[in-house]
Amino acid sequence: MKSNLLKIGLAGLLGLGAVGTAQAQQKLDMATPWGGGIMLEYVARGAAANMEMTTNNTIKVEVYPGGTLGKALKVTDTVAKGVAQTSHNWPGYDWGVDRTAILFGGFAGSMEWDKMMHWVFRGGGQEMMMEWRLEKFNVASIPCGSAPREIFLHSHKAVRSLEDYVGMKVRTAGAWAEIATKLGASTVILAGAEVYPALERKVVDGIEWGTPTHNIVMGFEKVAKYIIVPGVHQPLAVHECEFSKSVWDGFDDLQKTQLKAAGQLMTWDLYLKLGNDDAPNWMSYVNSKKNEIIDLPQEFKDAAKAATDQWVTEQDQSNTWFTKVWKSQVDYAALWSQASRYR
Repeated sequence: MKSNLLKIGLAGLLGLGAVGTAQAQQKLDMATPWGGGIMLEYVARGAAANMEMTTNNTIKVEVYPGGTLGKALKVTDTVAKGVAQTSHNWPGYDWGVDRTAILFGGFAGSMEWDKMMHWVFRGGGQEMMMEWRLEKFNVASIPCGSAPREIFLHSHKAVRSLEDYVGMKVRTAGAWAEIATKLGASTVILAGAEVYPALERKVVDGIEWGTPTHNIVMGFEKVAKYIIVPGVHQPLAVHECEFSKSVWDGFDDLQKTQLKAAGQLMTWDLYLKLGNDDAPNWMSYVNSKKNEIIDLPQEFKDAAKAATDQWVTEQDQSNTWFTKVWKSQVDYAALWSQASRYR
C-alpha cells in the first residue's frame, strides 16, 4: 500500500492539486553551504526544481552558493533569521550547537544507508528531525537528499596503519573532528569552497569530502596521490531542506505535503545517481597511474569503532534530544539484527 505522502505527492506532480496554480507565485531564496560541484549544481538546484514541480510552480526557488547569503557553515542561522527563506544543508554542520545534529546528518556510528533511510521515512526519523529543528533552531526541516559511504581520505600521506594516521592534519566535519583526535590526528573544519585549495597547498595532509562522484568533480585526485578507503568516518549522509518557521507555517497542508514529496524525490534520486556514477568514477581511480588506492586494515577499522563508541558515551547526558534520537536509532538497528537472513 502506498503511503498518503506518496499519493498526495504524486497528485501534486500530476497537477491534481492544480487549484494552487491560481495562487500568486511565492519566491524563496535558498541558502546553501556548497561552493560548487555536484552538491550545488545537481542536489541543491535539483531540490529547488523539485519544489517548483511538486507545487505546480506556486513556489519559485532561487539557489545561492555558499557564502552568498551568510556564512557557508551557518546556513541554519541564515534561514532562522529570515535572510533566506529556505536552504539545502547537511544537518551535521550544526553539531557545534547541538551534537544531535550529527545523528540526523550521519556520522561514524550511524546505521548503513538502507537501515537509516527506513528509519528516516518509516521509523519516525523525519518527524523527530522536524520537531528538533523547530524546538532548537526555530526552523522547519525535511529530508532532502542522501549519499552512501564516502571515501576516507584524499591524502598526501599514505595511511597503511593506525600509526600512519597519528599526527596527520585532516579536513573533516561533524563528529569526526573530535573522534579523529582520539586516533591521533589533528583536524580542521573548512567550508566546501576552501577544501580543494587547502589540499592543493598542503595546508592539510588529507581531506574527506564525499563519494567518488562528489570527489572527482572537485579534482582532489589531481593534487593528492593517495586515495584511502573505506569511509569509516561517514557510512552515509542525510541532507535536509530547511524553511523559516514563518514561511513554513504559511504553507497550506497540500504545499507542505508537496514539499516533503520533493525532498523525498531528491533523497532517492541522489542515491541512485551516486550509485550509478560512483562505479565508473571509482574505476578511473583504479586505472590511474598517478594515484595509489589504500584499503584501511581491520586494525584501523576496529580502532575507529572503539573511538566512536567512546565519543558517544562521552556526550552530555543532559542533552535529552541526543539521548532520545540515539536510542531511537539503536533500537531501530536492533530490529534489523536478523535482516541479513532474509534480505
